[in-house]
Order: sequence, then C-alpha cells, then structure tokens
Amino acid sequence: MIKAVFFDIGGTVHTQDATPESDRDYKERLWRYLEEHGIRTADTPDELLEHINKGAKAYKAYTEEELIEIPADRIWQEFFLADFHIPAEKLAGLGEDLCYMFDRWRKHIVKREGLEETLKGLKDAGYRLGVISNIMSTTFVPRILEEHGVRQYFETLTMSSVCGIRKPRADIFDIALKEMGIPKEEAAYVGDTISRDVRGISNAGWPLMIQIDNPRIYHKDEKYRGMGYKADVEIKTLAEILPAVEEFNRKLKEGT
Repeated sequence: MIKAVFFDIGGTVHTQDATPESDRDYKERLWRYLEEHGIRTADTPDELLEHINKGAKAYKAYTEEELIEIPADRIWQEFFLADFHIPAEKLAGLGEDLCYMFDRWRKHIVKREGLEETLKGLKDAGYRLGVISNIMSTTFVPRILEEHGVRQYFETLTMSSVCGIRKPRADIFDIALKEMGIPKEEAAYVGDTISRDVRGISNAGWPLMIQIDNPRIYHKDEKYRGMGYKADVEIKTLAEILPAVEEFNRKLKEGT
C-alpha cells in the first residue's frame, strides 16, 4: 500500500520559464553581488550573462553524464565562471548564494494551481510527503516551499545538492526512503520528466510513478520517447494525484 508521496520540484510543484524580465532581473542581481564581493568578470551584465549561460550549459552536460552534484563553490569556479579563471579562495563560501540566485531568479517561477489544496488533501488522507530534487542550491527548495506557503506539509527534503547524487540514479531515491523510514513498496513519486523522473523510478523499482504534464520539457525528453519508459499514471493537474494514489491502493487491496 502507498503510504508516502514524494514530489519533484521544478516543473511539478511549480512551472518555470525564462523571460526577458527574468533575464534582466537575474543578470543585474548577479552583477551587483559579484561587484560587492570584489569579483570582476565581464564588462557589462549582458556579457556576464552570456558567459553564465555557456557555463550553465557545460555544467548541465557534465551532470547528465556523471549524474552527480558537485559542491556549490566548485560549480561556479569550474563551470559558471570558468571563463574568468577566478581563484578558488576568492569564491570560497559564495557558491551557495550564487546557486540560490541562479535557481530562484534565472527563470520566472509560478506555483501550480491547487498546490496547497492537493498537499493538504494528501496529508488529511494520511499520506506522508517528501521531496526529491535535482538542485544546485541547498537552500532553494525549503525557501521556495516557504514562498509557496507549503513547507509545513513536507516531512523530508532529499536534494542532490546535499547527497551529491542526481536523478535518475536509483540511490537518490533510496536515500529518500531511508530519510522517510519506509520501504519502496510504500512510496509513490510525482514528477514531470521522462529523463529524470520516470527513468529514475524505473531504476529504483518503486510501485507508482505519476507523471504530470509539462509541455515546457517535451523537447528535453524527446530522445527518451519510444525507449519503453512510461509512467504508471499520467495527469494534467495536481488535483488528480490523490485520486490516483487512492485508486492504486484500492486495486492493490482488492487484488485487481
């Protein structure tokens, strides 16, 4: 029987889109922060953003190949600001702020409709809730859940930035189970991607994968379509999660 439901964050709890406004806000925040800490990079915020985008693309390729998350200071020295050859000691201790800034302000974030109602409904029905997230920042997840007004519903937060492991590796899901103190037979997962979430649950052997529709990531998942990865349940809205879990448990109980 399912007793706990774990959630992905980006694309699942909220949607996120790069916009001209988010570009402008982010590059200005980043420029000011680096200047305040005596770190000189490009001549303008626009030029800096070009280098950041290049570094972010390189880091994404690295994480997708290695399926690990490296410490925040190294992310910025070795990838995001690599073009500027900044000494490690000058960036020491700044990486978390920089990662949070990137995760929070690089894109426009909007929480999904019905988020709190869905989480409250699950909790009221007796389900325990957790998060499993690929994320560079160690503080972004708790802070964004506070912003969304739903932090209180989650018992555990399992993040790649803390454990160093990224989805779709099975071990990050194993860590989440250990942190919750339950066997995988009692766990369901809600995510939006085939590449990380559906593949991850397939690797981990959990009984119920619920995939929420997110047109923004169709292009990223294209190469995984037709490879045999399929969610147990596909939904359009968060409100469909509780009925899906209850239906799974009903069928299990009835042996159908």
